[in-house]
Amino acid sequence: MAEDVEYVKNEKGEVAVACQIKLASNCAGKGAFCEDEEDARDWVEEECWVFSGVGYICLQCNEQIMRNLREIRPKTAR
Repeated sequence: MAEDVEYVKNEKGEVAVACQIKLASNCAGKGAFCEDEEDARDWVEEECWVFSGVGYICLQCNEQIMRNLREIRPKTAR
């Protein structure tokens, strides 16, 4: 699992989890910078980012996905 997650490093060597899809116009882009990858994953999980099986999706992108699904759902299903 951890080897599939995309991380971003800053100039201090801290790491943050990157949003997997970066779909929403207000996408967080990345989580908080932490000392190591495990702490960065813990942070996004505590913030309720969605694990897709490959990476994490920020809340803003998840909301955009849900809006898109609502738009394409057949009218008879509503």
